[in-house]
Amino acid sequence: MATALGFIINAAGLFVPLGLQAKYAKETPKEATSVQIIVGNGGSSGGNVPHIALWDDDGNRIGQYHPGSADKVDDSQDGLFVVEHNQNGNKQADPYYIMLSNLENDAICISAITVANRKISGTFYGDTGYTCGQSWFIGNNTIGSNFQTPKCVWLDADHTNKINARAMSFHLNDMAPSTDKMSQYQNNRDTLCKSTPRFSFWGNLLPDGVIPFFKPRLEYNEDSAAAGQGADKDLSRVIDKPDQYNKAVYLHQGEKTKAKARSSSARSVHTRGANHDPSHLIVTSDPNHDIHEVCSHENSYGWDIASTAQNVYCDMEHKQIYVLCDQSVTEDCFDLKTKQIVPQGGVYARAELAEAFPSKGYNSVAHW
Repeated sequence: MATALGFIINAAGLFVPLGLQAKYAKETPKEATSVQIIVGNGGSSGGNVPHIALWDDDGNRIGQYHPGSADKVDDSQDGLFVVEHNQNGNKQADPYYIMLSNLENDAICISAITVANRKISGTFYGDTGYTCGQSWFIGNNTIGSNFQTPKCVWLDADHTNKINARAMSFHLNDMAPSTDKMSQYQNNRDTLCKSTPRFSFWGNLLPDGVIPFFKPRLEYNEDSAAAGQGADKDLSRVIDKPDQYNKAVYLHQGEKTKAKARSSSARSVHTRGANHDPSHLIVTSDPNHDIHEVCSHENSYGWDIASTAQNVYCDMEHKQIYVLCDQSVTEDCFDLKTKQIVPQGGVYARAELAEAFPSKGYNSVAHW
């Protein structure tokens, strides 16, 4: 059984190593790589399966996985996909670069992506995207034996309600949590978030797009804790130069014409702030879920959420915080029993005042 290593950001903002048992790594054919996609379990965080592309450490294409337009990853299950090595002569190769691109308009919020073959395995966690500015939400999908719940990050083709990424890419071995590498990321966040070949999210990158690679390969110092590759030897090769990369490309850097995505089925898109589904409410008792952060963060996107641990509720459509109603607070609060915002003046407030407070109509409630 293989252990796929990655890292998340804990409540104190520190990088924390995390291992995920990847038993499926033993089950893959010799000339293929398994990619597991774990969603955030937010009530409707599942969505269209992204297209997957793999390259080796020299930037040679290994293979691609192209889902059907109706293929989904459901909240109740993780997506496991086998990428055949059909673009390198069906040879054994180690996947070091991966890109996922959502060609459809049903957004998906991803908590973890594990990549594994018979030799190597590694995991990206949504906290990396959150740290580097990708659209995100609180996750509730327990990962690994230490029961961490990383944040999830969104991929969406049409950028509904300002979701900022259609695609994302990362360099697998740079997700490994060696002591010195983690310290470097913490002390110099640019070595993670402004290092495009290491990690990036993309506004328009299509499934056949080509990401940038470290050429020649990066060199690392030996880790002080004897954990393999440590910190980078030469940071000048790691951090992007000003205006080096265009994150709005469709296929590759330097493209001369704007590529066109194939059209998806038409649907009505209503602006609803940062609310993915106004009919769904999340009620959490987890003290690690920071409702103040999710309600005020410029890149958060998800569902209305109430915390019994923090005694607050967030209206995600308007990014507005309310305290929970109780015996001492009976107005300008959120009532968990009626699932409504109670205006100033209480339930007997004048109609014109009550109209200023959003009316809620929840069809489903998830308890975390």
